[in-house]
Amino acid sequence: MKNSKALNLREIVVMSSISVVFGILYLVWIFFGQFVEGVFGPVGRGLISGFWIMAPIVCAYIIRKPGVALSAEMIAAVTEILVGSVNAGVVLILGFTQGLGAELALALFLYRSYRLPVLMLSGMFGIIANFITLYFLYGYSQYSSIVTGLMFVTMLISGALLAGWGSKSIADALCRTGVLDNFALGKVERKKRIDHDAVS
Repeated sequence: MKNSKALNLREIVVMSSISVVFGILYLVWIFFGQFVEGVFGPVGRGLISGFWIMAPIVCAYIIRKPGVALSAEMIAAVTEILVGSVNAGVVLILGFTQGLGAELALALFLYRSYRLPVLMLSGMFGIIANFITLYFLYGYSQYSSIVTGLMFVTMLISGALLAGWGSKSIADALCRTGVLDNFALGKVERKKRIDHDAVS
């Protein structure tokens, strides 16, 4: 019997393509993050940190199968390294922990709910993993407890809004073009339209 939880070739191609694009953008976002931190400090940079959790959520929301979030973030991390990141080890560690965090939130709901609150929670879990990883790798303990606390709060906000809400918005926009009709998200949206038309 075919395992419906296994990724098919079409899903693997789409997940990989989206993750590669985000991997390239992640590298660009590093420089933008450095600019923001230079102007607004580490707390300001926290507000844009959710961007690094977008690949796993976009892919998981579209495909809706176990392991997609972690796989997508790892592909994005490897892509970031291949296109020029000089911190390969750190990038791979962050890719794994962030992807695992995002994956865990979806697993808590048994991969059955992809509503906005769940996606926002996934973004926050990914950010928590990001924060813990960076805390030990980059010595966030050097900051005062107030600054560290504010960084954590702004990062959580970014995880919920930029990673969660932002990823859903991007995927929904793609879905409206019809390119995702053969994927889980497209099928769900098509059923909603049919049900709405039937009621109307």
